[in-house]
Amino acid sequence: MSELVDSRLAGRHVVVTGGARGIGRGIARRCARSGADISIFDLRPDVAEETADEVRDIGGAATVWKVDVTDADAVADAVEGAESELGPIDGLVNNAGVQQAISILETTEEDWDRHFGVNAKGTFLVSKHVAERMIETETAGSIVNVASVGAERPFKGQGAYGASKAAVVTFTTVLAKELAEHGITANSIKPGTIDTPMVQQWLEERAAQSDATEEELLAETIDEHVLDRIGTPEEIGHAAVLLLSEEGEWITGESIAVDGGYLRG
Repeated sequence: MSELVDSRLAGRHVVVTGGARGIGRGIARRCARSGADISIFDLRPDVAEETADEVRDIGGAATVWKVDVTDADAVADAVEGAESELGPIDGLVNNAGVQQAISILETTEEDWDRHFGVNAKGTFLVSKHVAERMIETETAGSIVNVASVGAERPFKGQGAYGASKAAVVTFTTVLAKELAEHGITANSIKPGTIDTPMVQQWLEERAAQSDATEEELLAETIDEHVLDRIGTPEEIGHAAVLLLSEEGEWITGESIAVDGGYLRG
């Protein structure tokens, strides 16, 4: 059982999209360890309940909502439901995302639309509905959007993914400017390679398209990081807690790399 490490988010209600596993689970767990109550929006409520149970074991309250972040009505219903259960939303982490390793020449229109639908449109929809509620409840909240180092330095096969994450970074800049008058901050985090099921799938897809093994591709990826290892979901959670807490109140419009030095490698 994890324990509280601080009280920076005590009494705060944080929504995490894509919180069923991977980075989303790490962020939800880390926020709970700083005292937050967590609402999880995910298409896999059964898996998301595992995350919710971990939050409850830490001592926080947790709810799970089955949400397709590309569906405006579903998002609106989930935001309303989350507030009815845990009160006004103080923080939002837009983490739900998809990634496929595929060359540009093999990328279909459906592939492109899927990446922009979940990664960019989903971030927009949830941000919009949560920001509206923050304004109505006069909550000086924080929005954190999970982008990627792929927005700046993508690998081959990340055409649709990298472009959609670059859109998230730009969207966050405008969001910060427009919400500032309401006391709401907005920032993005750009993770490097993180030990998640999504990255494992990405390695499998890349290996299937080349002569290299998954192990060789992972070793090559690690070599690109100055700290010579990949990161953990909780390490992204550390940055999210900072931006969601009082300590992050004068940080807005930023795109922060949490990447073990990948962008500087």
